[in-house]
Amino acid sequence: MRKLTGMIGAAVTLAVLSGCTVYDRAQSYATKPVVQDVKKGMTRQQVRDIAGPASTEITMVHARGTCQTYVLGERDGKLQTYFVSYSDTGRVMNYGFQSCKEYDTDPQVNQ
Repeated sequence: MRKLTGMIGAAVTLAVLSGCTVYDRAQSYATKPVVQDVKKGMTRQQVRDIAGPASTEITMVHARGTCQTYVLGERDGKLQTYFVSYSDTGRVMNYGFQSCKEYDTDPQVNQ
C-alpha cells in the first residue's frame, strides 16, 4: 500500500511540474509594447515610438483610414499578429489581435 501511495504521489508531482514547464515556454503577448501601451487617440508617431515600425501597412477598403500590422511572434507554426488602425487624421481608432487584412473585411459577406 505504501508503494502505491508513493507512486501516485510521484505521478502527481511530475504532472504538476510538466504543466509548469509548458506554461513557462508559452510567450505572453499582453506585455508587448504595442499591445500594452497603444491607446485610442494616439498619433501614428506616438505608436511608432512605442512599438517600432510595423510589418505591413494598408489603406483599408471596407473601413476608413489605414491599418498597420505588427508580428508579435509565432505559436504552433502560425504568426501571431496585432493590428492598429488609424483615422484619416492619423489617430488610433482601433486595435486588436488579428491582421489588418482580417480586420478590414466586408460586413455584408456573412449576411
